[in-house]
Amino acid sequence: MIGYTMLGVKDIKKSATFYDQVLGTMGATRKMEYEKFILWNDGNDKPSFSICIPYDENPATIGNGSMIAFPVANPEEVHKVYDCAIKNGATCEGKPGVRDGGYFIGYFRDPDGNKLAAYFYEFDEHL
Repeated sequence: MIGYTMLGVKDIKKSATFYDQVLGTMGATRKMEYEKFILWNDGNDKPSFSICIPYDENPATIGNGSMIAFPVANPEEVHKVYDCAIKNGATCEGKPGVRDGGYFIGYFRDPDGNKLAAYFYEFDEHL
């Protein structure tokens, strides 16, 4: 149902380096790149993730209550993504662990403050 998500960032080059590392742990690579927009994907039939410098030229801001969560294959991959994010400048919003509903999830904020998560849910059939 979702084609792609997009987050506004302040410094496209700095953010691109962060996301190359973090999304790379999940097998995603850059598929589209322009001066103010970059998109990653890990398969043609899957949703994509992108960052941009806001079109309206106002400062990029975080969405209160907004979060993007990336599904991964197992709890070890949650740790791998979370650890890579922290190593590359993210801040912790909740260390990897089991949460309500049986989700194994780790939360972090990118260098611009956008909230993200990597999760594993054993009943997901799409992985």
